[in-house]
Amino acid sequence: MTANSDSKRRFMRLSSMESLGFFDSPTVIWTNTPPGSYPIGPGPDSTQTTELVPIPTGKHTRRVEPTGEMVRDIWDSTELHAPSLVDWSPQDFSSKTLDRRDFRWPVLLSGLVAILLAVGFGYWLYQRPASTAASAAVELQAEASALSDALQRATPLIADLGSDRLPAANQDSTVFFEMGEAARAMFTASGSLPAVAVAERSAAADAAGLALDASRQLMEATAYRTALEPELTLPLLETDPSLTDLTTATAAFSEWRSEFETLYGALPTGVSSTASEALDELITGLDTVQTSYIDALGTNDRNGAVTALGGLRAELQSIHHALLADMSEISVSMTGLVEQSQENLAQLLG
Repeated sequence: MTANSDSKRRFMRLSSMESLGFFDSPTVIWTNTPPGSYPIGPGPDSTQTTELVPIPTGKHTRRVEPTGEMVRDIWDSTELHAPSLVDWSPQDFSSKTLDRRDFRWPVLLSGLVAILLAVGFGYWLYQRPASTAASAAVELQAEASALSDALQRATPLIADLGSDRLPAANQDSTVFFEMGEAARAMFTASGSLPAVAVAERSAAADAAGLALDASRQLMEATAYRTALEPELTLPLLETDPSLTDLTTATAAFSEWRSEFETLYGALPTGVSSTASEALDELITGLDTVQTSYIDALGTNDRNGAVTALGGLRAELQSIHHALLADMSEISVSMTGLVEQSQENLAQLLG
């Protein structure tokens, strides 16, 4: 027996690497029939086996010298005896076997569930714009109704803003805060409307803008009047020189003047135009009034002191009248804004 193999393959062969196909099987060429081999073709023996037959090593056979490579040595020293593969041929299968199909019900049910979920998700995406628009419209109507109620509650308070005596309910500027918050909530809700709802968006924006403007001006006007009105009453200052001295009289007048000027500097501008102009004139002439009053007391001129304080009280009373007139104008103006806002709300509420 003579076998030739590729002598260049000198690297270590691993059986696991060869079984996975990373190495090619060694090439062996036989020059004569190995001892103990079977002839090609079926033999009388009906039993066919596949086995590794050891090659006898004796006097008339070539002894395979070990190379140090375990797999190579085993391969060179053994013979593959496989007579069962020589006469192998394909066999026919029954058509019944081929036609029979086995279904795995869990796989089929999982596929059906996945299809139903996909269809449901697609339908949800299809219906989502319509449902979102409907929910936005419902929310907008609810906020519009809340704003309309807030405007109705504020209407009598607006009418009383210019009254001679400010009602107790109007003495807190936060009474108009509710209508402003309701307007902001409605404007926010209108942002969820679809782009095609142009009329609803416009009506909501106009109504909210008018209500916010009215709320801001009413709060400023209420704060202006409640802060200024108590200071327009001059405190009791002594006019009899025999009952006071210059130091005490000067301290009393200076204390009132300091509080009044501090309040004047803290008042917001642009709220009451007529009253603001009268206040500017009064502040400018306070030095003259104070000088006249103190000089009259220093010269025991009671009539001069009464005249100086009387002129100051008249100016303060004139400022109060101007304040009431301004508040009445603001009341009328804000009533008009509220009515316009209600008209826009009527478009949303139907």
